[in-house]
Amino acid sequence: MAKRKLVLPAVATTALLVFSGCALNVAAAAPAAADTAPAPSQAAPTAAPTAPATLAPPATGTQAATVATPAQAGTSTAPATPAAPALALSSYDPGTGNAVLKPAANSTSTSGTSTPAVQPGQLIDSPPTPAAPQGALVAVTGVQQSSDGTVAVSTRPAALPELLGGTTASLQAPLDPAALHVQPQVKDLQVSVNTTATGGQGSVSGGLGLSADATVPLSNGSSAHLSGSVEIDPTVSFSYQGGVLTPQQARIGFDLGAHADWHVSGADLAAGASVKIPLAKLSSSPVVMVGPLPVVINLDFTLSLDIAADGTITVDAEQSYDGHWGVHSDYTNGLGWTTATDPGTSTVSPLKLNLSGAASVKTGLLAEGSIALYDAVGVKASIEPYLRTAVNGSVVLDGGAAPSVNGTVSLYGGLDINGALMARLAILGTPILEKDLPFLAYHQEWPITSQNLGQAPAPDVTWASLNSSMGDDNRSAYLKARPDWDPSARKASCPDGSRLAGLSFGGDRGLCTTLTRTDLWDSGHAFTVVHDETNVTTDWARGYTKAQCPAGFAVTGYSRNGRTIGALCAKAGAPLGTASRTVWFNNGDTRPAAAGGGDFAYGFYKGQCADDEFIAGVAYSQPWYELWASRPYALLCQKLA
Repeated sequence: MAKRKLVLPAVATTALLVFSGCALNVAAAAPAAADTAPAPSQAAPTAAPTAPATLAPPATGTQAATVATPAQAGTSTAPATPAAPALALSSYDPGTGNAVLKPAANSTSTSGTSTPAVQPGQLIDSPPTPAAPQGALVAVTGVQQSSDGTVAVSTRPAALPELLGGTTASLQAPLDPAALHVQPQVKDLQVSVNTTATGGQGSVSGGLGLSADATVPLSNGSSAHLSGSVEIDPTVSFSYQGGVLTPQQARIGFDLGAHADWHVSGADLAAGASVKIPLAKLSSSPVVMVGPLPVVINLDFTLSLDIAADGTITVDAEQSYDGHWGVHSDYTNGLGWTTATDPGTSTVSPLKLNLSGAASVKTGLLAEGSIALYDAVGVKASIEPYLRTAVNGSVVLDGGAAPSVNGTVSLYGGLDINGALMARLAILGTPILEKDLPFLAYHQEWPITSQNLGQAPAPDVTWASLNSSMGDDNRSAYLKARPDWDPSARKASCPDGSRLAGLSFGGDRGLCTTLTRTDLWDSGHAFTVVHDETNVTTDWARGYTKAQCPAGFAVTGYSRNGRTIGALCAKAGAPLGTASRTVWFNNGDTRPAAAGGGDFAYGFYKGQCADDEFIAGVAYSQPWYELWASRPYALLCQKLA
C-alpha cells in the first residue's frame, strides 16, 4: 500500500539541520525489526475451507445482525450457518447479557409464528449498532418471544471458533477515511477526507486530513503556537486459521502511514520540561466479512505532539515527516501469543530552524492506540517517530539560506514503540493470559549529522534537588514517557543529561548536577537498574550491600522498596574514569569544601562526590532502629575522566 500521510500542527519534531549552506534533507530510516512470530505448530485441517475476507463498506442506519447455527467443534470444519429472518439488536446489556431483537427494516415481523425466530444455542453476530457500538458476538441461552415481533434473549459471550469453525481467512486493508470518527482536541481543528482508493500498508494517496492553527498553554506558564496539517491512513490486519477445537493461528494488529508538516514556535522550555499536546482522538469500527459472517474490529487512537527538553532552550522549528510503522500480535497453537513491531521507515525533511540554549530537545508525533475484536481489547501500543536535537549555542536555518551555527548542534532520528497484548482475548478461543504480555520495547536512535562552528557559550551549570519521601520524583523526561523503571519502589531520577551527585542518609533526598560534564547520557538512552552486587569487583564498603553500576555507566537516580535500594544507571556517551573512592555519610556530612547545590536535605546527613566525579554505586543497609527500610550509607565516587 502506498504511504499514507500525516501532517501535523506543530510540535512534532524540532531539529532541522543544514549543512554546507543548503537545507539538509534527512532520510532517517529506522532499521526494520525482525518479525519473530513463530510458524504455526501444526497445519490446519486438510478440509478447512478458505473464506474470502473483505472490509464491508461503511454502513448507514441500524444494521441487521446475523443469527447463525454455530460451528460444531470436533465434528466439522464448516463455519456457522446463517439463519433467517434478519434481526437487529434494539437493546443490549453486555453486563447481564440480556438483549432485545426486532425485525430488520427489510424483513417481515415474526409475530404470529409458532416457532421463535431465534433458538437457544444459536449465535447472534451483530455489526456496530446504537445498542452495541462495538458490535456483539454472543450465544443465545434463553428466548422469550413477544407479540409485537421483538425477541428478548439471554446470552453468554461467544468465541470466534464457534462462528468461524475451521475457516481460514486473512485480511490486511486500509480503512476508508470516511469511516473514521474524529474528536478534536485542539480549537478549530479542520478535518478533510481524501478517498483516493488504492490500498496497502503506508502506500495510499488518500487519507484523513487534519489541520490546525492554535496557541496552546504549556505547563511552565508559557505557550506554544502550533500550525500545520496531518494526513493519515490506518491499516488493519486480521487473520484466522481454525482448528478442530481451538484456532491454529490468529493475528490482530494495525499500521499507520503518515505525512506531516508542522511548525512550532514560541516554546520556551526549561530543564525537565515534557509536554504532550493531544490533537485528535480517532475511532473506527470496520467490519471484516468472512464469507457471509461479520467480524467486528474496533480501532481507537489518539494523535499527540510530544516535546521534551533536558535543559533550557527556545524552540522555533518547521519540518515535514513521511513514514509508516505498525504493531501486531500473533497466536499459534502450542506456542501461544507473541508480539512484534514493524518499525517501517521514517524520512525527515528539515525546513526552518531557530534554536538557542543548552539542551537536548526531543519532539515527535505520538500515536497511542488500541485494536479490539468486538469489545475484547487485543493490542494497545504507543508509537512515536521523533527527532532529537542536541544544542549548545544557537542554530538558525531559514529555507534554502546558508545555516548560521554558533556552537555545536547534533541531530538524531529515532523511533519508540511500546505496548502490550491485553489479557482479554478469550473471544479468540485461546487460553486467557494471566496478565498483559508486553511488547519487547523497540527503541532505535540513529545519528543524522552534527556541526561545530563558532564559539559556544559556556554551559550553564544546573543543580536539581530530588525528594522521593512522599512519592516518585522523576525528572527524566525520557523515562517519564516510558514504563515504570522500578515498579513498586519509591524512586527519583535526575533530569536527562545530568547525573546524581549526592544522597542523604534518610529522607530520600538526592542532588543532581551537570557540573563538569553536560549531556552525560548516551544518545541511545541505554540504562539499567541495579539492586545487588552483580557488578562489584572490589569490596569498597565491607559489610554493606552495594548496588553498583556496570563499567561505563553513571548513577542518575535512586529507588527504595523496603529493604532494597536501587541505583538507576545510565550509559555515558563518552568514556568515564576508573579512579574511585568511598564516601561515608552515615555519621555526618561528607561533601566538598565548596559544595554546590546548597543544602539539598536539610536536617539529614549528606554525602556528595567532588565536582569532577560521578556516583558509580550506593552502599546500603538497615539501621537497627529501622527494620522496615534500608538507608544509603556510602557512595562510590569515580572520576569523570
